[in-house]
Amino acid sequence: MNGALPATLSIVLVNHNGSGCLPQALAALREATAVENAECIVVDSGSTDDSWRNVNSHWKSARAVRFDDNIGFCAGCNRGAEEAAGEWLAFVNFDSLVEDGWDEPLIETLADDGVSVAGGLLVRPDGKTVEAAGLAIAPNTATYGLAEGMPREAIGRMPIDATAASGALMMMRREEFLKLGGFYEPLWMYGEEADLCLRAPGRVVIDPRSATRHEVGHAAGLPRSTVRLYWPSRNRLINAARHLTAGKLAVSVLTSAAFDLLTLAQVRSWEAARAVGRGWRDGLPAMVTERSTRTPAERRRASSKLVSLREAVAQQRQLGRF
Repeated sequence: MNGALPATLSIVLVNHNGSGCLPQALAALREATAVENAECIVVDSGSTDDSWRNVNSHWKSARAVRFDDNIGFCAGCNRGAEEAAGEWLAFVNFDSLVEDGWDEPLIETLADDGVSVAGGLLVRPDGKTVEAAGLAIAPNTATYGLAEGMPREAIGRMPIDATAASGALMMMRREEFLKLGGFYEPLWMYGEEADLCLRAPGRVVIDPRSATRHEVGHAAGLPRSTVRLYWPSRNRLINAARHLTAGKLAVSVLTSAAFDLLTLAQVRSWEAARAVGRGWRDGLPAMVTERSTRTPAERRRASSKLVSLREAVAQQRQLGRF
């Protein structure tokens, strides 16, 4: 970064015990970011492995903002945004490797005033298989990756409208992100992209020319870890109460219950059952307060963006999860 120039692009990474992946993520950003006067803010959320120290040794444009406690992904992103100076604000996962020139297509996409959120492809570490070409939102407010499991070549290079973009590779105008209040911090982690994109006034567009190679499991453990069971079960209820009309809310709660019961039948673990139970214990009371946080018109708009139950189930069956 040229110190004489103000940053036009600010990149925020939230780090938690990332010694095994953060240096590689920063090196990839250093080599692949096209904007010369970019800054990188590493928000360290209670790491105990010293991974946050000396981040500028991996990329001189990087600096760390340290919190002694694990403040969660949402608050971490928001604290990074408050520290940022760039016109454009990007969020990149600390366990992913951006590909060459990832930033320019997203900036081009945001040149359209009607676009609020620009996202890139999430691909698996081999770079050949799609993890998500944007996100859809199911009736229980869970998100799932569009085109998951498809060969990357099948996606093409044309922009794709989506309901939501993944926080693993997302860009917004910093001013608009802050005006929206950023990510909703009571969610802590999981479901924050759905909430943000449902609140965003403009379109969400995925540009396949931008991509990051994502490796799951560094921050929250492997799929169906207790962290990955607790927060989604809780946050689906909160997002449903915030964003859905009464009829869609009832369907969402019933669908969440069925989804969690099916998951527990597959996992067959008391530890998993306790994690899901805690999610419902904490999520149900929160729904009462969350119901008043959005207007009826906003809930009608958000409800119209959910996919049908049939479509969501078909996608899960195609991936062999049902």
